[in-house]
Amino acid sequence: MEGAEKRWYAVRSARPVQAVDRLEQRGKETYIPIEKARLRSGTVRERPMIPKLFFLRGESAEVRSIETESRGLDTDLPPMWVYRYSRGDDVQPISDAEFRLFRLLTAPEEERCEVYRKGEFKVGDRLRVKAGPFAGYEGYARRIRRNKHIVVEIEGICAIALPYIHPDLLERIEE
Repeated sequence: MEGAEKRWYAVRSARPVQAVDRLEQRGKETYIPIEKARLRSGTVRERPMIPKLFFLRGESAEVRSIETESRGLDTDLPPMWVYRYSRGDDVQPISDAEFRLFRLLTAPEEERCEVYRKGEFKVGDRLRVKAGPFAGYEGYARRIRRNKHIVVEIEGICAIALPYIHPDLLERIEE
């Protein structure tokens, strides 16, 4: 049966931390990228890295059912909306490769890998990462704040700039 495979889905909610807590109490697998922010007072607190966004793993029908329940009157879930394809009404799953990349890039700082940049590739070149934690990902060389990065797009949700990857780990893809 199509859609019966568990996949990751991007979900929008005004209260993502509360939604994640409630869903995890129900035994659902979730992920919310968290960052540490220093307030003006000097205290440090954790907050979602991407406001109003979290990820839910489940079967397509199960995820749509949770979304419908969250917008009902008799529920402990805050309202939530699952990202959909731009055409049609079907929820948009995220491939395992895209989700692994997203988790790598939103991991706590001490778990992120350190890589380097190189001027060998031109802006617009299509590139593939050959080795390392980002192996297999493809994207385009783009300038971001004067530095070159590889940008990988998660269709319809976001684009991710990979951090400074050593040139020995990159290969140009001829189109």
